[in-house]
Amino acid sequence: MMNKHFFKLMLAAICTAATTGVSAQQPVTITFGHVLQENHPYHAMALRFAEELKQSAPEIDVRIYPAGQLGDEKALIEGLQTGSVDVATVTSAVTANFVPQFKAFSLPFLFRDTDHLFAVMDSDVGDELAQQMQTKGLVKLGYGYGGARDLYTQIPVQSLADLKGVKVRTMQNPAIVATWNKLGAVPTPISWNDVYVSLQQKLVQGGEGTGVSYKSMNFNQVAPHYTRINYILSWHNLMMSKSKFDQLTPAQQKAVLEAGEIAAQYERALFLEQETALFDELQKMGVKVYTPSDAPMWSAKAAEVIAAEADNVGGKAWIERIQAVQ
Repeated sequence: MMNKHFFKLMLAAICTAATTGVSAQQPVTITFGHVLQENHPYHAMALRFAEELKQSAPEIDVRIYPAGQLGDEKALIEGLQTGSVDVATVTSAVTANFVPQFKAFSLPFLFRDTDHLFAVMDSDVGDELAQQMQTKGLVKLGYGYGGARDLYTQIPVQSLADLKGVKVRTMQNPAIVATWNKLGAVPTPISWNDVYVSLQQKLVQGGEGTGVSYKSMNFNQVAPHYTRINYILSWHNLMMSKSKFDQLTPAQQKAVLEAGEIAAQYERALFLEQETALFDELQKMGVKVYTPSDAPMWSAKAAEVIAAEADNVGGKAWIERIQAVQ
């Protein structure tokens, strides 16, 4: 659940705010953009958000635009800041280009497991990040789960030797790029919406990402080999444009915050459920699934990135604070 202290602060601020903005009875339209397909948990989260608001604030109409219709993740955040997009869910890796405190979450093997990830989300670390987001014109509605990030390729990769020189699509994030360089690949940042075509045209030979997104985007058709490394547990931000949020009445703001938290918690549980059943499904679809024979070497190589990138992602103390959360 949302950290109670931060949630109470937000609600207190809302309740004491002057009653300005639109009337509670005046129709309000909220545009919600994300980059995944309609069979993905992010879309289910968007639908749940809309359903919750229909009950608590029926005058608010949520219009959902999946599959990058409103732009890639960078464009979605820019839209939130300018007010052309009202709500979006975006990876922490891309959010880090606007809110630097998120950079640490792109470090390899930072989280012990999903329980640790969720504990950090719901701790004072998550509260501090929400406050930093507000300074950039972004209101945190919830923290969602994006899955364990692995490697998918057009050739079998069962060891670091197999990976050497392979062009791997990555997000445009320094720590992620540094990780794949360290592992011996050729990291190639490409917009999410262009990944399928880039694989199809062999501009890259693989990519890194979650199994759920891999299946959702039909990447198995162009990269039928999947190597499980779980090197990043992906943190996603469900965010609202602060300019839009400030136009709402206090009652509407409260409804939006509560709907966002419910939707994010629902998405976490749904993603975990899908992830559990995923790899049996992929193998039935003809995907070859591997676990590296030299897995400890992958994490050892990647650990060097944490030491090298510490000063660029908030400092050693910030990393240790995240790792210490129980």
